[in-house]
Amino acid sequence: MATIILMTCNTIAEAHLVKGMLENNGINCFLNNENFSNLMPQFNGMMGAGVQVVVDEADYERACELAGLKDVNSELTCPKCHSANIGFGLGTRKAGKIMTIFLSLLSGTPFGNIQNNYYCKDCGAEFKR
Repeated sequence: MATIILMTCNTIAEAHLVKGMLENNGINCFLNNENFSNLMPQFNGMMGAGVQVVVDEADYERACELAGLKDVNSELTCPKCHSANIGFGLGTRKAGKIMTIFLSLLSGTPFGNIQNNYYCKDCGAEFKR
């Protein structure tokens, strides 16, 4: 049976609360990336890092309802141009963020909290949900 990532949590406590709520409602799930997130919390929230709650593909829709998740891409619009052509990732200034990550890894220093953002594919504006 195939599995799918339901959500990514920034803390282990939040992930265990979601997991407990899902298991109390009869949905089998497990946590992924738990140890790495505990050992290196400075990387949580960066480029998809964090504790991932994984469910069976058959239970995904019910788990989304229980967790209060919706299909955010169908609802989001750009605050500047009101376009529905929205992406999620490093954004329009990827080169600068990737260069920061590369230089930080090269020098061995933490590179701060580089997070994925929503961005408009038409006008290039970056925003949070």
